Amino acid sequence: LCCCSRVSVLFSVTFRKYFYTIRGLLELAGVVKCRTGRSAVAYIMYGCYCGLGGQGWPRDKADWCCHKHDCCYGKAEDLGCQTKTDKYQWTCENKMSNCCMNYTSHNDRCDKMLCRCDREAARCLRRAPFIPKYSVWPDFMCGYSNQIKCCLSHTHI
Repeated sequence: LCCCSRVSVLFSVTFRKYFYTIRGLLELAGVVKCRTGRSAVAYIMYGCYCGLGGQGWPRDKADWCCHKHDCCYGKAEDLGCQTKTDKYQWTCENKMSNCCMNYTSHNDRCDKMLCRCDREAARCLRRAPFIPKYSVWPDFMCGYSNQIKCCLSHTHI
């Protein structure tokens, strides 16, 4: 998660902006780092829903953020978006991530949706406490029940 394909640094009079164009999930990692100040690596095995997959009941608020993000990506995939490979452009300024693109083609709509999914997840993670005991939570501790339905994720954050 630490390699970027391209990083351009733009300077303005009052702000320093970082403009990223990276692939797929690496963009999520960048947005999480921008908003939370924490490396996305810290969330790779966090709880039951952060990282790849997800099962059982989310452990805490941060895990619910990841569940909600999984649901958001699920909606994007239902619309034909490639959540693991689509890329989008964004900026990070003062711990705020902003999507920057035109929304005319199908890919642009997907880019917009994925950027919003990632931005909302990072905003949610910023507000949620990071509890170290969940940072390497084993899957078997999540139970083997089906994944929690997406409509439930909005009520627990």
